[in-house]
Amino acid sequence: MIIIRELQIEDAENFLNLLNITDTETTFMLYEKGERKTTIKQQRKNIQDGIKKGILTFILEDNKKLVGYVWGNIFTANRKKHCMYLAVAILKEYTGKGNGTKLMNTLEKQAIENGINRLELEVSEKNKFAISLYEKLGFEVEGVKRRAFLVNGNYEDELIMGKII
Repeated sequence: MIIIRELQIEDAENFLNLLNITDTETTFMLYEKGERKTTIKQQRKNIQDGIKKGILTFILEDNKKLVGYVWGNIFTANRKKHCMYLAVAILKEYTGKGNGTKLMNTLEKQAIENGINRLELEVSEKNKFAISLYEKLGFEVEGVKRRAFLVNGNYEDELIMGKII
């Protein structure tokens, strides 16, 4: 049974495993396969620090296995406190089944409850599947970062997308 719940400190090892798998499954994540050097101890601290800072992280769990996540970082500067930067990743076998929409909707609901009225994210221009999801959810392309990524020897642009909620 698939559920969505908030990330907890005790999820550190399984969450780190999920991050390492998503780094491996696609070229659309920031880190390449094997590049992430975070230890379980560091991951626990990252989660704990994130909770203290108010970072919202929701995980997609299938029978106790973590299979996806979405996190949102609310800006702390007064001029940006109404904005949240977010990122989402789901294991390949769980994509195309409505899970991304469910995760994003969960985060958006919490964002609204926290007084947020702007969501923003960045995505590789080549990640057509994610772009389609974001557009379906009301995000619009607001800009382009040229040559933002170097993937397999080729430069890729990154789209800046936003949504007013």
